[in-house]
Amino acid sequence: MSLVLNGHGDGNIAAEKQVAILEAARQLQYRPNVLALSLRSQRTRTIGVLTWSGSSGFSQDLLHAAGQIAASSGFLCILADSGEDLQHEERAATTLLDRQVDGFLVVAPELIEYRAAEAMIGTPVVLLNCVEPNARLTSVVPDERGAAVTATRLLLEQGHTRVAIVSGNLRTEQCRQRVEGVQVALRAAGLPAAGVFSTERNVDAGHEVVREALLSAERPTGLVCTHERLALGALLAAAELGLSVPSDLSLVSLEDGERLASRLTPSLATVQRPDRAMAEEAVALLVQQLTAEGEHDVRQLSFTCPASVGASVAPAPWPVKAPLGMP
Repeated sequence: MSLVLNGHGDGNIAAEKQVAILEAARQLQYRPNVLALSLRSQRTRTIGVLTWSGSSGFSQDLLHAAGQIAASSGFLCILADSGEDLQHEERAATTLLDRQVDGFLVVAPELIEYRAAEAMIGTPVVLLNCVEPNARLTSVVPDERGAAVTATRLLLEQGHTRVAIVSGNLRTEQCRQRVEGVQVALRAAGLPAAGVFSTERNVDAGHEVVREALLSAERPTGLVCTHERLALGALLAAAELGLSVPSDLSLVSLEDGERLASRLTPSLATVQRPDRAMAEEAVALLVQQLTAEGEHDVRQLSFTCPASVGASVAPAPWPVKAPLGMP
């Protein structure tokens, strides 16, 4: 029976008996003993997932998708909060290794450069939404720069030439790449660089800086917001100043992970990270390292971020309407 259930029946067991055994196993809902299999293969079929909370919390979509896809491949994910300091991460990695995980999946809430803890050396590792600076680990990331180019083109195609950027902390890799992408698109169109309004990633901060931008002498007619909370703040600032979205001001958000942008009125145009496709690829690459013999090439994969055109982008107004209280 074990030969048939392990796929080695051909040549050892008659075909009709194999069919009968498989049918009996199906009716009895037979499942192989994972512990016994792990003793034989020296594998536990578990993946240690290291993650931490970012400015918007944990990346629930990436974690949920990774867990589902790993389970479909017969692997169990053990999640550990690695914190934001090296000592905490070393402890988390060591704890997972003590549980005999076969490999690590590192899931970052936002794009960063990542250096693996010393305890992880010698164990298969795949990075999701983060990159190792020296490209020594396989990584799967979104094309944040390309996403910003796409967002800017949504505005340029509607004739907007006065574009500004509302960004989170420019010290973060994610925001730097997004701002750079906007400027790249503007340069390619022969337009001057966009003004950058950098602030905290929350609604109130977005409202404050966008209000400032809209009251400036060269007020923008199009905004690219690096986060949906900033886009919500922008929408509130425009309404406060008597400007209509999209008639007077067009908005594009580079995120909708919290499902804010798509629920607003008008619904915001977004360029979103393809979380499920990224998680599927990252888990597949790790499973391949864990199950296939031989050496595995280190790979750096970048995923295109698709646009979702909402109702917040319209042709650039001319002449440009001044906010209430301005001449």
